[in-house]
Amino acid sequence: MKTTIKLIFLLLFINVSAIAQNNKLKKNQYQLTGKIVNDFKLPGNCGYVAYAFVLEFEIIDTSLKNYENKQIPIIVRCPKFFGENFFEKNKTYTLTFTDQYKKDFGWTIPNINVLKKYNLKKQYWLIDIK
Repeated sequence: MKTTIKLIFLLLFINVSAIAQNNKLKKNQYQLTGKIVNDFKLPGNCGYVAYAFVLEFEIIDTSLKNYENKQIPIIVRCPKFFGENFFEKNKTYTLTFTDQYKKDFGWTIPNINVLKKYNLKKQYWLIDIK
């Protein structure tokens, strides 16, 4: 009986440790809590054309240091893969993003002009969103 209880606690400890390690951000990854502020119409599905789209988020909280704007543009690859009504203006999201995305091929970004108005040295690419 004591061995079983010890084994259960050991497995529980290992599981909690593994989950805690997965939540750490890698180098050049950041977290953001923010809400979408721009009007948008999502492009077509990814298929023959690899669509990406720029969404602007009002920053509520972020781990990105030295970013002074109140809003930030994030590039979302294949946004329709998230579902028809996943992205909504004024809805709050928690997301992970990076400034070191490897461009494995060309992305078609219909609203690329949104990035230009921020005049940033880096582009921010979505990794995960909830």
